[in-house]
Amino acid sequence: MAMDRDSLLELGYNIKKLRDAGLKVESNWHNIIPSGETAWWIDPKGAKMGDAAKYFKFDPAEAKKLLDAAGVASVPAKYQYAANRYGKSFNDIAEATASYLDSAGFKTTVEVQDYSSTYITQTFIGNFSGIAYGYETPFPEAGSYITRFFTDNPQNHSKIKDAAMAKLAEDISVELDEEKRKELFAQAQIKNAESMFYIPSVAGSGTSFGAGQPNLNNYDTWSTKAYGGATEVTPFYWKS
Repeated sequence: MAMDRDSLLELGYNIKKLRDAGLKVESNWHNIIPSGETAWWIDPKGAKMGDAAKYFKFDPAEAKKLLDAAGVASVPAKYQYAANRYGKSFNDIAEATASYLDSAGFKTTVEVQDYSSTYITQTFIGNFSGIAYGYETPFPEAGSYITRFFTDNPQNHSKIKDAAMAKLAEDISVELDEEKRKELFAQAQIKNAESMFYIPSVAGSGTSFGAGQPNLNNYDTWSTKAYGGATEVTPFYWKS
Protein backbone atom coordinates (compact mmCIF):
# COMPACT_ATOMS: atom_id res chain seq x y z
CA MET A 1 0.00 0.00 0.00
CA ALA A 2 3.06 2.25 0.27
CA MET A 3 3.82 1.90 -3.44
CA ASP A 4 2.19 3.83 -6.29
CA ARG A 5 2.30 1.06 -8.86
CA ASP A 6 1.00 3.14 -11.77
CA SER A 7 3.66 5.80 -11.21
CA LEU A 8 6.36 3.13 -10.95
CA LEU A 9 5.17 1.64 -14.26
CA GLU A 10 5.32 5.06 -15.88
CA LEU A 11 8.81 5.63 -14.51
CA GLY A 12 10.10 2.33 -15.79
CA TYR A 13 8.31 2.03 -19.13
CA ASN A 14 7.25 5.49 -20.44
CA ILE A 15 3.73 4.23 -21.01
CA LYS A 16 2.11 7.58 -21.76
CA LYS A 17 4.75 8.58 -24.31
CA LEU A 18 4.49 5.24 -26.08
CA ARG A 19 0.70 5.40 -26.21
CA ASP A 20 0.84 8.99 -27.45
CA ALA A 21 3.11 7.72 -30.23
CA GLY A 22 0.41 5.23 -31.25
CA LEU A 23 1.96 2.07 -29.79
CA LYS A 24 -0.10 -0.55 -28.02
CA VAL A 25 1.38 -1.10 -24.57
CA GLU A 26 0.09 -2.87 -21.49
CA SER A 27 0.19 -1.49 -17.95
CA ASN A 28 -0.89 -4.42 -15.81
CA TRP A 29 0.23 -4.99 -12.25
CA HIS A 30 1.88 -8.23 -11.24
CA ASN A 31 0.15 -10.42 -8.71
CA ILE A 32 2.20 -13.14 -7.05
CA ILE A 33 1.67 -14.76 -10.44
CA PRO A 34 3.20 -12.44 -13.08
CA SER A 35 0.82 -10.52 -15.32
CA GLY A 36 2.37 -12.17 -18.37
CA GLU A 37 1.07 -15.58 -17.23
CA THR A 38 -2.34 -14.62 -18.60
CA ALA A 39 -3.88 -18.08 -18.22
CA TRP A 40 -3.40 -18.08 -14.43
CA TRP A 41 -2.92 -14.44 -13.34
CA ILE A 42 -5.75 -12.51 -11.77
CA ASP A 43 -5.75 -8.74 -11.94
CA PRO A 44 -4.96 -7.11 -8.56
CA LYS A 45 -7.36 -4.33 -9.58
CA GLY A 46 -10.09 -6.73 -10.72
CA ALA A 47 -13.31 -7.83 -9.07
CA LYS A 48 -12.06 -11.38 -8.58
CA MET A 49 -9.59 -10.17 -5.92
CA GLY A 50 -12.50 -9.16 -3.70
CA ASP A 51 -11.59 -7.27 -0.54
CA ALA A 52 -7.92 -8.25 -0.91
CA ALA A 53 -7.59 -5.78 -3.81
CA LYS A 54 -7.31 -2.94 -1.29
CA TYR A 55 -3.84 -4.09 -0.29
CA PHE A 56 -2.52 -3.23 -3.76
CA LYS A 57 -3.99 0.28 -3.81
CA PHE A 58 -1.71 3.25 -3.19
CA ASP A 59 -2.65 4.38 0.30
CA PRO A 60 0.44 5.61 2.17
CA ALA A 61 -1.60 6.92 5.10
CA GLU A 62 -3.11 3.47 5.70
CA ALA A 63 0.29 1.85 5.19
CA LYS A 64 1.72 4.07 7.91
CA LYS A 65 -1.17 3.17 10.25
CA LEU A 66 -0.40 -0.52 9.73
CA LEU A 67 3.30 0.04 10.47
CA ASP A 68 2.43 2.00 13.62
CA ALA A 69 0.03 -0.72 14.75
CA ALA A 70 2.73 -3.33 14.24
CA GLY A 71 5.22 -1.23 16.21
CA VAL A 72 7.78 -1.14 13.42
CA ALA A 73 7.45 2.41 12.11
CA SER A 74 10.88 4.05 11.81
CA VAL A 75 12.62 0.78 12.68
CA PRO A 76 15.84 0.68 10.60
CA ALA A 77 15.78 -1.86 7.75
CA LYS A 78 18.35 -2.67 5.11
CA TYR A 79 16.86 -2.47 1.60
CA GLN A 80 18.95 -4.51 -0.82
CA TYR A 81 18.95 -5.14 -4.55
CA ALA A 82 21.35 -5.84 -7.40
CA ALA A 83 21.79 -2.93 -9.81
CA ASN A 84 24.40 -4.38 -12.14
CA ARG A 85 22.25 -6.99 -13.82
CA TYR A 86 18.77 -6.01 -15.01
CA GLY A 87 19.05 -2.62 -16.68
CA LYS A 88 17.83 0.93 -16.15
CA SER A 89 14.09 0.27 -15.83
CA PHE A 90 14.66 -2.17 -12.99
CA ASN A 91 17.14 0.13 -11.27
CA ASP A 92 14.83 3.14 -11.49
CA ILE A 93 11.86 1.21 -10.08
CA ALA A 94 13.95 -0.34 -7.29
CA GLU A 95 15.31 3.04 -6.22
CA ALA A 96 11.89 4.72 -6.31
CA THR A 97 10.34 1.88 -4.32
CA ALA A 98 12.75 2.55 -1.46
CA SER A 99 11.62 6.19 -1.45
CA TYR A 100 7.97 5.15 -1.29
CA LEU A 101 8.71 2.88 1.67
CA ASP A 102 10.46 5.69 3.52
CA SER A 103 7.54 8.03 2.88
CA ALA A 104 5.20 5.51 4.51
CA GLY A 105 7.31 5.24 7.65
CA PHE A 106 10.03 2.71 6.92
CA LYS A 107 13.58 3.80 7.68
CA THR A 108 15.62 2.13 4.97
CA THR A 109 19.33 1.99 4.36
CA VAL A 110 19.91 1.09 0.72
CA GLU A 111 22.54 -1.50 -0.11
CA VAL A 112 23.26 -2.04 -3.80
CA GLN A 113 24.70 -5.53 -4.02
CA ASP A 114 26.94 -7.17 -6.57
CA TYR A 115 24.83 -9.72 -8.39
CA SER A 116 27.36 -12.54 -8.74
CA SER A 117 29.16 -12.40 -5.41
CA THR A 118 26.37 -11.36 -3.03
CA TYR A 119 22.86 -11.10 -4.42
CA ILE A 120 22.44 -14.41 -6.24
CA THR A 121 24.56 -16.43 -3.78
CA GLN A 122 23.05 -15.04 -0.58
CA THR A 123 20.06 -12.70 -0.83
CA PHE A 124 18.21 -14.60 -3.57
CA ILE A 125 18.26 -17.85 -1.58
CA GLY A 126 17.02 -16.16 1.59
CA ASN A 127 20.24 -15.47 3.47
CA PHE A 128 19.50 -11.82 4.28
CA SER A 129 17.90 -9.56 6.86
CA GLY A 130 15.71 -6.57 6.12
CA ILE A 131 14.01 -6.03 2.76
CA ALA A 132 15.14 -7.65 -0.49
CA TYR A 133 13.98 -6.40 -3.86
CA GLY A 134 14.48 -8.41 -7.02
CA TYR A 135 13.16 -10.37 -9.93
CA GLU A 136 11.90 -13.92 -9.62
CA THR A 137 13.12 -16.50 -12.09
CA PRO A 138 10.42 -16.82 -14.77
CA PHE A 139 8.84 -20.24 -15.26
CA PRO A 140 6.90 -21.64 -18.23
CA GLU A 141 4.78 -23.51 -15.64
CA ALA A 142 3.14 -20.94 -13.36
CA GLY A 143 2.72 -23.41 -10.50
CA SER A 144 6.47 -23.28 -10.00
CA TYR A 145 6.10 -19.84 -8.41
CA ILE A 146 3.84 -21.10 -5.63
CA THR A 147 6.01 -24.18 -5.10
CA ARG A 148 9.17 -22.10 -4.77
CA PHE A 149 7.64 -19.46 -2.51
CA PHE A 150 5.76 -21.64 -0.04
CA THR A 151 7.35 -25.07 0.29
CA ASP A 152 10.68 -26.47 1.46
CA ASN A 153 12.25 -25.47 -1.84
CA PRO A 154 15.77 -24.18 -1.01
CA GLN A 155 15.01 -20.95 -2.89
CA ASN A 156 12.01 -20.05 -0.75
CA HIS A 157 13.40 -16.52 -0.43
CA SER A 158 11.58 -15.45 2.73
CA LYS A 159 11.44 -18.95 4.27
CA ILE A 160 7.65 -18.72 4.48
CA LYS A 161 6.01 -21.57 6.33
CA ASP A 162 2.25 -21.40 5.82
CA ALA A 163 0.25 -24.61 5.76
CA ALA A 164 -2.58 -23.26 3.60
CA MET A 165 -0.21 -21.89 0.95
CA ALA A 166 1.81 -25.10 0.95
CA LYS A 167 -1.40 -27.08 0.41
CA LEU A 168 -2.36 -24.83 -2.51
CA ALA A 169 1.09 -25.38 -4.04
CA GLU A 170 0.59 -29.14 -3.76
CA ASP A 171 -2.95 -29.04 -5.17
CA ILE A 172 -1.89 -26.85 -8.12
CA SER A 173 0.89 -29.28 -8.97
CA VAL A 174 -1.48 -32.25 -9.37
CA GLU A 175 -4.75 -30.72 -10.62
CA LEU A 176 -5.42 -31.61 -14.27
CA ASP A 177 -8.75 -29.85 -14.78
CA GLU A 178 -7.93 -26.40 -16.18
CA GLU A 179 -10.85 -24.54 -14.65
CA LYS A 180 -10.31 -26.07 -11.21
CA ARG A 181 -6.62 -25.23 -11.53
CA LYS A 182 -7.43 -21.60 -12.34
CA GLU A 183 -9.51 -21.40 -9.18
CA LEU A 184 -6.61 -22.73 -7.10
CA PHE A 185 -4.32 -20.11 -8.62
CA ALA A 186 -6.89 -17.44 -7.75
CA GLN A 187 -7.06 -18.65 -4.16
CA ALA A 188 -3.27 -18.51 -3.89
CA GLN A 189 -3.11 -14.96 -5.23
CA ILE A 190 -5.87 -13.73 -2.94
CA LYS A 191 -4.37 -15.37 0.15
CA ASN A 192 -0.93 -13.94 -0.59
CA ALA A 193 -2.47 -10.47 -0.96
CA GLU A 194 -4.24 -10.78 2.39
CA SER A 195 -0.97 -11.49 4.18
CA MET A 196 1.55 -10.12 1.66
CA PHE A 197 4.03 -12.89 2.32
CA TYR A 198 5.65 -11.64 -0.87
CA ILE A 199 4.90 -8.15 -2.17
CA PRO A 200 4.43 -8.03 -5.97
CA SER A 201 6.20 -5.15 -7.68
CA VAL A 202 5.68 -3.90 -11.25
CA ALA A 203 9.23 -4.33 -12.51
CA GLY A 204 9.04 -6.54 -15.57
CA SER A 205 5.31 -5.99 -16.14
CA GLY A 206 5.72 -3.19 -18.67
CA THR A 207 5.67 -3.81 -22.40
CA SER A 208 9.06 -4.50 -23.95
CA PHE A 209 10.04 -4.56 -27.59
CA GLY A 210 12.22 -6.75 -29.77
CA ALA A 211 13.37 -6.67 -33.36
CA GLY A 212 14.46 -9.24 -35.92
CA GLN A 213 16.16 -9.16 -39.29
CA PRO A 214 13.74 -8.96 -42.27
CA ASN A 215 14.56 -12.52 -43.32
CA LEU A 216 13.60 -13.97 -39.92
CA ASN A 217 10.09 -15.29 -40.47
CA ASN A 218 7.46 -15.79 -37.75
CA TYR A 219 9.35 -13.47 -35.40
CA ASP A 220 6.55 -10.93 -35.24
CA THR A 221 3.64 -13.40 -35.23
CA TRP A 222 4.63 -16.44 -33.18
CA SER A 223 4.59 -15.91 -29.43
CA THR A 224 3.69 -17.63 -26.20
CA LYS A 225 1.62 -16.50 -23.24
CA ALA A 226 4.15 -18.02 -20.91
CA TYR A 227 7.90 -17.77 -20.48
CA GLY A 228 9.07 -20.42 -22.89
CA GLY A 229 11.02 -18.62 -25.58
CA ALA A 230 13.74 -21.19 -26.12
CA THR A 231 11.41 -24.19 -26.41
CA GLU A 232 8.00 -22.79 -27.37
CA VAL A 233 8.93 -19.98 -29.75
CA THR A 234 12.43 -20.18 -31.21
CA PRO A 235 11.91 -23.54 -32.99
CA PHE A 236 9.17 -21.91 -35.07
CA TYR A 237 11.37 -19.15 -36.52
CA TRP A 238 12.79 -19.76 -39.98
CA LYS A 239 15.04 -17.81 -42.34
CA SER A 240 14.36 -17.06 -45.97
